[in-house]
Amino acid sequence: MKTFLFDLDGTLLAMDGQDFMRAYFGELTRALYGLLPTEGLARNILAATARMQADTSPGSSNLVKFRREFEALYQDIDEQPVWDRIMEFYATTFDNVRDVVGRNEPVCRSVVYLRQKGHRLLLTTNPVFPQLATYKRLAWAGFGPNAFEYVSTLENCYFCKPHVEYWHHVAAVMKVDPAQAVAVGNDCVEDVSARLAGIETYLVTDYVVGDAASSGADHISDALGFERWILENY
Repeated sequence: MKTFLFDLDGTLLAMDGQDFMRAYFGELTRALYGLLPTEGLARNILAATARMQADTSPGSSNLVKFRREFEALYQDIDEQPVWDRIMEFYATTFDNVRDVVGRNEPVCRSVVYLRQKGHRLLLTTNPVFPQLATYKRLAWAGFGPNAFEYVSTLENCYFCKPHVEYWHHVAAVMKVDPAQAVAVGNDCVEDVSARLAGIETYLVTDYVVGDAASSGADHISDALGFERWILENY
């Protein structure tokens, strides 16, 4: 029995990253209107997220790290109403972002097949979104959270890709033998970083981020090629 660690955006979800970011920040900026200045909002959120991702210190969840970095950029603003509005956004108008994404059907079919065959499935999306937003994006791919033994989120993770600490954390929490695991994703850096933890990697290129040829992934193909590989080997 293998353990498959699936990425979400650009892997299970068919997604152009720029289209997604444009739609996402458009909706989020509207949601936060009146609470935060619109000028520089997207830039500040990305900066706080980058600092959170770079922070590999143990002991604080990614949620705590993000809020610390974000609040440092808006020291004169009451942050709790802002966070409440952000969570309200994820519960409501975040749904509008669904218009720019779809299902990557061959990868989604592979998930269903692997479940039927009894393999372990973990959702190792980079944990930069809260659980609510992660579960919604997973639903856009046609799956409930119970389709996976584990779903990485802002709240339950302490590290991010591409740091090896992220993969070690998932492996330890879920008792995964790296030698019996395959990480599947579309990002040449973030997903292929699983190799640092001794995990086999499969780069799916339909919505690839980065240069596939120099990625160092163990396997590289489009989604249909991945599905064929799954059917032939598992």
